[in-house]
Amino acid sequence: MTDNWDFYSLRVDNEPASIFVDLGILPDAPVASLPHMTYVRLYMNQPRPDGLSSQEEFDTLIKIEKAIEANLCGDVVGYVGRNTSGGCRDFYFYAATPEDWQSKVDGVLSVFEDYKYETGAREDAEWSTYLDFLLPSKVDRQRIENRRVCEALEQHGDKLVAEREIDHWSSFPSSAAVDAYLADVQAHGFQARVRPTSEVSTLRYGAQVWRVDVPSYSNIDDVTQPLFEAAARYGGDYDGWECPVKA
Repeated sequence: MTDNWDFYSLRVDNEPASIFVDLGILPDAPVASLPHMTYVRLYMNQPRPDGLSSQEEFDTLIKIEKAIEANLCGDVVGYVGRNTSGGCRDFYFYAATPEDWQSKVDGVLSVFEDYKYETGAREDAEWSTYLDFLLPSKVDRQRIENRRVCEALEQHGDKLVAEREIDHWSSFPSSAAVDAYLADVQAHGFQARVRPTSEVSTLRYGAQVWRVDVPSYSNIDDVTQPLFEAAARYGGDYDGWECPVKA
């Protein structure tokens, strides 16, 4: 599949969950040559009380995952994501055929004899498991992007503790929508910077706003949430943020 993977937290069946998913394959999904969804459900031996994976079991779980990838994946099987919840770690794949899937999984996991597991397959030419379950929602995708920007700032020596002006971009279908958006977010303390336009996008009217905030992991989701929600109210998209590095 691709190298563009990331994780996010959510609730699955009303329990805490963590999904790790290949975001890079989305433009190609569904892949017509891989119409079967196959899976491996691994029962963790040392889950946390909330059903998520524990630090004590981390190394073993990674070793199992690497063994599964190395021995099951190839031109006719692609690994697309995993879900961890309820004391289980579920690995999801898309395959050209489910033939011999059980025996192949048995061969890989026979090495890890202390672990119980289940496996199976079903036809899923539309890739519904990937598109409807594994992929993050728009809100969760924004949180992933927020974390990635924070990571990029850290890589440039930023301690993520200093306040500074943070610029935010959104795009809209009309100038009137921009006006309504700006009036909305100004109530949250954001100020307008510029109103760029594009000739190539259906959301051709833009809005750049700013506010002084701390771009920290613990804070940035709360900063972007009102902008994300306001953009959606007026038919637009929140397009992200940036700020100067402060070491």
